[in-house]
Amino acid sequence: MAQEPATVVMGRYRLTKRLGSGSFGTVWSARDARLDRDVAVKLLPRERVVHARFEREARAAARLQHPAIVTLYEAAVDDEGAYLVSELVRGRTLDTLLGQGKLSDREIIEVGVALCDALIHAHGQGVIHRDVKPSNVLVPNRSSGSGDRAKLTDFGVAHVIGGAALTRTGDVVGTLAYMAPEQADGREVGPEADLYSLALVLYEALTGVNPREHSGNIRRGQTFVPPLRRQRRDLSRSLATGIDQALRPRPSQRGTLEDLRLTLLQSLDRADDTRGVVAPGWHGHDEDDTWVQGDPGREWRDQEAAATPRLRMTGAARRGTVAGRWGVGRSVDGLTSPTWLPRAANAAGAGLGTAWICTQLWHHAPVPPAVAALAAAVVALLLPLLGSLLTAVALGAVSLAGAFPAVVAQVGGSWWRRALFGAAGFFLLIGVSKLAHHDLYWLPAQIPPRGGRGLAGAAVWAAAAAVQPLLRVRRFPMVDVLLCVIWSAAVVMGVEAVGATPLRGDVPGALVGTLIVAWQPLLTILEETRRSAGIHRGVA
Repeated sequence: MAQEPATVVMGRYRLTKRLGSGSFGTVWSARDARLDRDVAVKLLPRERVVHARFEREARAAARLQHPAIVTLYEAAVDDEGAYLVSELVRGRTLDTLLGQGKLSDREIIEVGVALCDALIHAHGQGVIHRDVKPSNVLVPNRSSGSGDRAKLTDFGVAHVIGGAALTRTGDVVGTLAYMAPEQADGREVGPEADLYSLALVLYEALTGVNPREHSGNIRRGQTFVPPLRRQRRDLSRSLATGIDQALRPRPSQRGTLEDLRLTLLQSLDRADDTRGVVAPGWHGHDEDDTWVQGDPGREWRDQEAAATPRLRMTGAARRGTVAGRWGVGRSVDGLTSPTWLPRAANAAGAGLGTAWICTQLWHHAPVPPAVAALAAAVVALLLPLLGSLLTAVALGAVSLAGAFPAVVAQVGGSWWRRALFGAAGFFLLIGVSKLAHHDLYWLPAQIPPRGGRGLAGAAVWAAAAAVQPLLRVRRFPMVDVLLCVIWSAAVVMGVEAVGATPLRGDVPGALVGTLIVAWQPLLTILEETRRSAGIHRGVA
């Protein structure tokens, strides 16, 4: 089925340039003479097409209208072969960009979110892709911001050719390397198979290793995939857990595409922007065949070749060290550092608390309050839990001390450390209040308080600080926010129940505490709302 440029197929499409080829067929850019537009035409050998399947899959693919799916315009079969006419996307395939080291972790996660959206839409229409792999993912040179960060192509083609992709010849090995175990075994597949393949694509994109292909023993039924953090210890634990779950051998244990999408969204803000982590830098001279037309976008051409770090990271980062000259690894002893925002806020609070103590307890402070505040902020950055005690003073000075357990929950380490500092903050506020003659939260008439029941409020704070980080559903951010509200209300009612009354600023403190512990799920909700609105605008 060899073709030459300027050949006209289907009576209207003039082939102009061969874009790429694989085991399924050849892709050409073409000019639609009837509508005067550029299109992509995929030519499939007639002998490999199952005619009934071709018509059924083409009709199903034509129903898919989504910014992250390549639109199929027309399909036909004649004596020469089968033709799939689709929109022409100007950009590069994902496998080409990964080979050139042109995508950062953050960009890979953005691509993953777009692919989740595409597959969720397709599955809602009853269409299973069956062949999700990097060469079927197109990354446009320009993104409109309406969910087209990446585009998935070739819906149904793996089914059209009747399962011939399970041979070990040519490019088919690459296809088998992304198949779910049940698909490789020839069993019926559902949405879980696409979820598995997408997770494997993300695994390879983030590590530079396809665990099935890299093993050198690709075979049907092979199910073992090493944990993601065995390759990249600098990646967040939640991201790795989400991808690892989607790669479980049993389809019922993989979760859903919605689960994976939420995990990717929650990891987006913490993802690194450095390009070239798992592959050499792009030199601008690669002429590999591609399914899409055009040079890389201007934002890529304008960069010097040396500007892309040539760092290959297919192994784990060393314990306790930063992986790579470009600061990609941020893992110490295998634990991913928390985001910078809670620590920065805690450091600022420690500085303000120290300045308040200097001005209230000493008429002539040994050092200027500004110097003491700066030193306290530095200590809080290095020792967040210790600095949180000074943040408690700052919160009490503005009648928001009730938010202190939330601060400890955000910056704390193990549960018993959080419990210890939660209780310490309660006692510290009582002591500072007595010395400064200023009620920061609860100032009993005498110390120790009569009966001593009110001191049990320290136990309430300790329990609240220890338990709060465990109250995370993660899959459902709205539920996370609701749990945070319930937690804050329970802290206030618990302290009042043990007799620590009256409290100063208990309700405002609870509201601020809710915001402190719920800021991540709230951002996730806002991001999902923004993306959904963008997708609706793009469809409209």
